[in-house]
Amino acid sequence: MRTVLSVFAAISIVTSGMAYADKFSVDLDLKKPEVAAKEAEADGWFNKGNTAYQANNYDEAITCYKKAAEIDPAFASAYYNLGIIYAKRKQPEEAISAYKKVLTIDPAYHAARNNLASLYIQKGMIDEAISELEKAVAGSADFSHAHYNLGECYLKKGNKTLAADHYYKAGVLFAEKGDTVWAQRSYDNLMRADAGKQAKDLLEKMKAEPKQEPITIDQVIEKQPKVQ
Repeated sequence: MRTVLSVFAAISIVTSGMAYADKFSVDLDLKKPEVAAKEAEADGWFNKGNTAYQANNYDEAITCYKKAAEIDPAFASAYYNLGIIYAKRKQPEEAISAYKKVLTIDPAYHAARNNLASLYIQKGMIDEAISELEKAVAGSADFSHAHYNLGECYLKKGNKTLAADHYYKAGVLFAEKGDTVWAQRSYDNLMRADAGKQAKDLLEKMKAEPKQEPITIDQVIEKQPKVQ
């Protein structure tokens, strides 16, 4: 069974991050030869799509990802990358459709759920965004960007208490990663939410040594292409 190395990518209400395929090993003895051959063909198109994406050739990338999904309809990461491209090209309806397809295949694909929520926020569908984001943090409690986005949603709804709770959780997680930019944004939004005590506590945590190296958006990738 192939697995996805789930590293999440999201920026507030902007979708980001691509799923990339590196070399990986699969126990072909567990699969029929025709199934393995189909998956290999789909992976080939997926990799061509990644190459085209990196060259900013989005039309070709879309064609390749669609071909990969046509060959293997359970190829969640192909749909995920389609969602990324459609969002970048300001085609929200197409991006939403792609992310929904991802979640039909794999409900635990939390990066897709967060990015779907981001599009809902852009469209003013705050309740729908909250529903998706709550599922995302329920499945991955340390999903910093999903907490941040929940803070955005609740602040838009005028619920400063819940907004502050999620901004604080996001800020602590960002601080632990050494992501000073997003930790600072979380702090700023805690002040917007009139949560001075939580903001002060977060500021102290931001001064502490990070537990791990910071991760930039460009570094956030998925090393395996699909879930089956």
